[in-house]
Amino acid sequence: MIKSLSIENFVIVEKLELNFSKGLQILSGETGAGKSIVVGAIQLSLGGSVRNGMLFDKDKPAIIETVFKIDKNNRDLTTLINKYEIDTSENEIYFRKEISTNLRGKSFVNGRRVSNSIIKEFNNVFIDFHGQRDQQKLFDNEYQLELIDKYGDIIPDRDKFGEFYYQTLKRSEQLNKLQKSEEQQREKMKLYEYQLIEIAEIGLQENEDEKLQSELNLLTHAEDIINCATELEQDVYEKEHSIYDAINLFIFRLSEFEKDNEHIAKGLSLLRDSAANLEEAVEEIRDLQGIIEFDTVRMESVQNRLNELNNLKMKYKMNISEIMKYSNKIELELKSFSSNKENIGKLQQLLDEDLNKLNILAEKLSRKRISAAKLFEKELMQNIRELAIPDAMINIKFDKQIKYSNSCLRDYSNNGIDEVEIYFSANKGKEVQPLKLAASGGELSRFMLAVKKILSDKLSQRTVIFDEIDTGIGGKTAELLGEFIYEISKYHQVVCITHLAQIAAFANKHYAIYKKDTNSKTVVDIRYLDLHKRKNEIARMMSGSNSEIALKYADEILTKLGEQYD
Repeated sequence: MIKSLSIENFVIVEKLELNFSKGLQILSGETGAGKSIVVGAIQLSLGGSVRNGMLFDKDKPAIIETVFKIDKNNRDLTTLINKYEIDTSENEIYFRKEISTNLRGKSFVNGRRVSNSIIKEFNNVFIDFHGQRDQQKLFDNEYQLELIDKYGDIIPDRDKFGEFYYQTLKRSEQLNKLQKSEEQQREKMKLYEYQLIEIAEIGLQENEDEKLQSELNLLTHAEDIINCATELEQDVYEKEHSIYDAINLFIFRLSEFEKDNEHIAKGLSLLRDSAANLEEAVEEIRDLQGIIEFDTVRMESVQNRLNELNNLKMKYKMNISEIMKYSNKIELELKSFSSNKENIGKLQQLLDEDLNKLNILAEKLSRKRISAAKLFEKELMQNIRELAIPDAMINIKFDKQIKYSNSCLRDYSNNGIDEVEIYFSANKGKEVQPLKLAASGGELSRFMLAVKKILSDKLSQRTVIFDEIDTGIGGKTAELLGEFIYEISKYHQVVCITHLAQIAAFANKHYAIYKKDTNSKTVVDIRYLDLHKRKNEIARMMSGSNSEIALKYADEILTKLGEQYD
């Protein structure tokens, strides 16, 4: 709960300090006196947004500090403190918001700067703001279910179910992953089997494509090669003045000078080698005529085989050698493949057992909820009728939920198998409808107030803020509203801004907020009211004056409603 609030240079506040206590803290004052500034400052210190017009003096920064006492029984708060390693040796935690002159905000927890998102996490465990946004939660089916669980003290059962649900979900995901992996592996093995057969049927040989390509080249140009061989033999031997004869003639003519000069001797040696090489070359080329022939059948066969090999290389994006190695590799993988079928079967059995247990837990949880909902329904109706809706009717309807259409857990969520809808009617003879369709703004505010009163002793202690929820209310209803708020303040600290004396009379601590004019500016000030001043304020709230009659009635109402003093 809030221990103290310090405001400096904020909106129309120059400097302000408030000390809060347990129970009901009332803030009252004339319309426009600045009561909501206090609530705004609390919200801002706990993560609210900085806006234009927030600086009292534009040349100075604004500083807001809110100090909270720590409730060690609040598990959510303890979790946050441990998560962010906050020092709580003094059993307090304070939040500081600094707004610079350029409207940039800095947030601090116990003197350590933190992000605004962290501050908002603490806001959720410290503050319960009763406003329009808070009321909208009533339209959410999951929030309605949570209210029933809190009312029936079912949260531990729901948490137990949630833990087992996530355990089952994890096993289900593990099984799905294993089944998918098994399916993928089997598809892979099928592919390998097909590829192995395909490669084996072709019967690859090392460098076969290169040899066939050479043969195809010869077959394709066989006629040209044979013609060339014939022409070569004729030009070397058979033509008049043939190449062979010309070389031998020069050898004969120069041989008589061979011993006379070393160049002639070397040249003759080379000419004789040339003649011998030429003769040997012609012999090699002549042999082609017996080896190469123009064979269209063989050429077609070679071409087809090459096409087959090239298609395979293109398909696998490998050369022949690589394909042969790949074939050996997948053959080994096929031989070593081990199915997970046995593991899948065991996991499926465990999952079936989990689902059976989950169903038992869900049905047990559901029965508790239905039982609690009947009582909650009656108590809600009774309380709402007391808040000047005498003909209110409430009906809580249950249905089974379907969350996951493609999962063995499709009938469950982490909250169980139930889906609820609160039906409401405010008028006699009017059939109940879903709350989101049937309730006006004022009715919804009273509905939420009744919920908070009923659940007050079941929720972790926090500061509940009511900001002028008494609009349009008076007389006996105002007194009933005051009783409701006071009942809540028995379990939680309540900060309530009100215009109604009937509500203010229940205060454990009462502050009056008013404006005063200085030489240059209007500022907000606040006063703690002792008994005498409190009677004056309540008299003003009732009649607008401090007349003797008004003061007498103020004293009467304080006595009647059981005044609570600090």
